[in-house]
Amino acid sequence: MMANNDAPHKIAHMSEAVDAGESARAEVYALLSSLFYQAPTKELLHVIATASVICNDGSVSDFCLAWRALQQAAAQADAEAVKDEFDAAFIGTGRQPVMLYGSFYVAGFLHEKPLAYLRDDLTKMGLARRGDRHESEDHVSALCDVMRFLIAGDADTPPAALDLQRDFFRRHLQPWHAQLSAAVISANQTDFYKHVAQLLREFFAVENTAFDMG
Repeated sequence: MMANNDAPHKIAHMSEAVDAGESARAEVYALLSSLFYQAPTKELLHVIATASVICNDGSVSDFCLAWRALQQAAAQADAEAVKDEFDAAFIGTGRQPVMLYGSFYVAGFLHEKPLAYLRDDLTKMGLARRGDRHESEDHVSALCDVMRFLIAGDADTPPAALDLQRDFFRRHLQPWHAQLSAAVISANQTDFYKHVAQLLREFFAVENTAFDMG
């Protein structure tokens, strides 16, 4: 699976079994998946800047502070400049300045054993990479999309049990997401994406805590 880029702020085929809290979780994963798959459009930047559903209770949690900082950055951003930033940071010429693949952070190289373990787990869940996607399954965008799917399901598949969500997160995202966030935040090429990385870091911290309590 890869990101559904038509649904960064609207989960397509959301299962009716998903309550409001779970829907919000799925939408954050969908947004992160979209933002790390490709640069946001002008429309998406506007959606982020004006969204009023997330953190609308005045919370000053680290996650909400990161969300509001991203909203402010989106309100001030130029879509073309953000696209140039995305290309410079995550595509580049030759080796990308910032890698977005789990195997790189866990094993030091691309296409290593962590990717093989991930593919085994995806096969057991009946999931596979879409044929029109070139990124390997350990790309952060793909992993966020899998988490979105596990939480929300779709028209044919109910949401996954919390234990499965927890196991997937802790096997395939927790071991390296902090390194990814740090790499994006410290990169010379990033500006808008520093805020995206901060949101990812704080959201995953919330997820990890919630899994401990679940």
